[in-house]
Amino acid sequence: MHIAILTAILFALTGVCAAQSSHLLGAGRANAWRLVVALVILGIWAHGFGPGLGGGVLAWFLLAGGIGFGLGGWCVFQALRRVGSTMTLLIVECAAAVFATIIGWIWLGATLRPVEIAFAALVLTGVMVGITPGPIPALRREAVVAGCMLATAAALCQAVSFNLSRHAFTLLKHSGDSLQPLGAAYQRLLGGCLVAVMIYAISGVVRKQSGVRQQPHAQPAPFPESPLPAPVWVALNALLGPVLGVTCMLWAISLVANPGMVQTVAASSTLLTVPFARCLEAARPRTSYFLGCLLALGGIAGLLLC
Repeated sequence: MHIAILTAILFALTGVCAAQSSHLLGAGRANAWRLVVALVILGIWAHGFGPGLGGGVLAWFLLAGGIGFGLGGWCVFQALRRVGSTMTLLIVECAAAVFATIIGWIWLGATLRPVEIAFAALVLTGVMVGITPGPIPALRREAVVAGCMLATAAALCQAVSFNLSRHAFTLLKHSGDSLQPLGAAYQRLLGGCLVAVMIYAISGVVRKQSGVRQQPHAQPAPFPESPLPAPVWVALNALLGPVLGVTCMLWAISLVANPGMVQTVAASSTLLTVPFARCLEAARPRTSYFLGCLLALGGIAGLLLC
């Protein structure tokens, strides 16, 4: 679970970088480019020092990546452009924790003790208390509804993806093989890149044929001028998210029976995002934010001691 805490920190930084790159480049392009950059980095390691496409569970990781990175990533970027990084991460991370826990319980048979459920609920409660009352950009109702729906879809994709990854690690263990988290991250990313590029290409064709570049409700949330150029945000997003963040997440998932517990700790990234969002997106936390932090910290401490 200690690795999940590091994952939360990395994901907090990733959310802000993703919002900035999405604002500057557009959701589809930013998502596709961050996956391509991450694929190059992980590919150099995997084929130069790791197993490449080996391990025996390539199909499972490709499927997990296609659902999580490809389809889920597209939904995340679309949501980011509508409601910003704070609200998007709140929905994605909290809902994904619930979805992942339920799927892991039903499909993988990874039951939880009541005390674990209680502490996990405390973490998610802290996240909701700390973030929900916070400032939300003055957006139209259509944009908020669309953004929330897209974020929920992304959460479901993320939950399914992590459970598929956990299943792949279980198959590896039973077969006597092994695959390092970096190698698993690379194989997942291959599936993610394929789906992301397909979505980007199809979206481009649809927009070109319809003659409409962007619907009114898809206008991005208000942003101050970005302090860094788009390529830097894309590179940071790729390094902190698909490379380091997901590798740490997979490492934790390989060690914990129910992926929902790992995702629950990672959900605290929404709280960690606030200080960065305050600097870059003019978001100011309220007093309830600090109460939420205390509740989430208490829940995480309880999970670590279970």
